[in-house]
Amino acid sequence: MRDRIAVVAKATFLEAVRDRVLLVSAAFALGLMLFSRVLGWLSLEDTLKMVQDFSLSGLQVLGLLLAMLIGAQSLAREVERRTIYTVLSRDCTRTEFVIGKYVGLVAVAWAVLLVCGAFQCIWVVIWGGSIGGAIAAAILGVLCETLALMSVALLLGALANPSIASVGTLCFYFAGHATEALRDLTQGDRGQDMKGVFQIIYRIVPNLENVNFINHTTSGRPVDWTHLGFGAATMVVWAVVFLAGAAALFRRRQF
Repeated sequence: MRDRIAVVAKATFLEAVRDRVLLVSAAFALGLMLFSRVLGWLSLEDTLKMVQDFSLSGLQVLGLLLAMLIGAQSLAREVERRTIYTVLSRDCTRTEFVIGKYVGLVAVAWAVLLVCGAFQCIWVVIWGGSIGGAIAAAILGVLCETLALMSVALLLGALANPSIASVGTLCFYFAGHATEALRDLTQGDRGQDMKGVFQIIYRIVPNLENVNFINHTTSGRPVDWTHLGFGAATMVVWAVVFLAGAAALFRRRQF
């Protein structure tokens, strides 16, 4: 089983590396990092803080783009090209195929994010900054967030066409980062009419802010590594849940 998953993962990785969308997404993220210097000149605040914040935000956006543009269309592309029939005819189950696709997609996403993260660290050092625990935590948080985003993209890709899956992944991203606001709406006497609804949404929507440490690079707050570990474990659990859903949907899909 592991051998079949590894073969699918390797093929997915090699295919994604050759995809022009990957290069365009990486170039876009690197462009945002370079543009952060321009914002630093225009900002009245600390130039270095602007460079760090905007560069890391670009890295986070890159993870989202990879999930939307590569992950969401991965299964549909295999069906469209009819390569899925060749794979499934070689004793590879649909569940193994989905898991292999996920592993390959995460591997290529992490490879691109780590390369861009290394560039971002060099960029910060060039402009007089230092690489501390906050930047490391922010990059690790982006990697953990990608686990959940890619699994959601595969789940939606098994359920709908790539365009809808991409939009759904984008909505999940915004919803996952808005859960803290929903929690605030349940505090005190505000929003009593919708308080119950907000509480339900807050409890069922994965909180991507648990692995978002970008603000720590500019605020000077110490990194709570236990909190990051908890957030990482949460992302892994949600990724398993969404991946299981994707496998279940793909098994029932007729093609």
